[in-house]
Amino acid sequence: MRLSWIIVAVALVSIGSIIVPRLKYWFPSSETGASEPARAEQATPEAVVTSMFQMTDQGGESDNPHDVITDRLNDAHLVTGKDMTPEEQKFADLFLNHERSAAIYNYLRGELTKSASVTAANATGDSAVVSVAAKVFLENGSDWVDSTCTVDLKKRGPNWYVDELKSPRMPGGLYQRYKQRMGYTN
Repeated sequence: MRLSWIIVAVALVSIGSIIVPRLKYWFPSSETGASEPARAEQATPEAVVTSMFQMTDQGGESDNPHDVITDRLNDAHLVTGKDMTPEEQKFADLFLNHERSAAIYNYLRGELTKSASVTAANATGDSAVVSVAAKVFLENGSDWVDSTCTVDLKKRGPNWYVDELKSPRMPGGLYQRYKQRMGYTN
């Protein structure tokens, strides 16, 4: 009788060690929730998106792409969720989890996104979609070009959080692409 309980316990621990690390991907809301204080920059979907782009647009309105290349945030800190500066933490707090913040930050900085403005917003219940117009300087480009994207948000407790960023180049979503590249199945 005791041997069977030991075998069951070992089997449960083995299964649990596989399932528990994946829970944060199955239930991303576990990192944010109703117990968090309300934040002014996350009171509306538009406020979250505006904050996200303001923190990413690090060169201001300069027409010279070299003026916007310097990063204030370290995307390695955002990926791990460790050793973040207060500014990195503030940026990461806009997202459902720190991996999303790193993936989206890296994409927006890679294209030197600037001059973003909200063009439309549609909130239904605890979900929202915000349309954005911006200027980007593509890697092989020679000038700033107009671009659009949509930002999907989820509401957890009193705050809104960025869930996904979609663009014409990535209609399935940037974070979904990141997860596929990293080998996450869900």
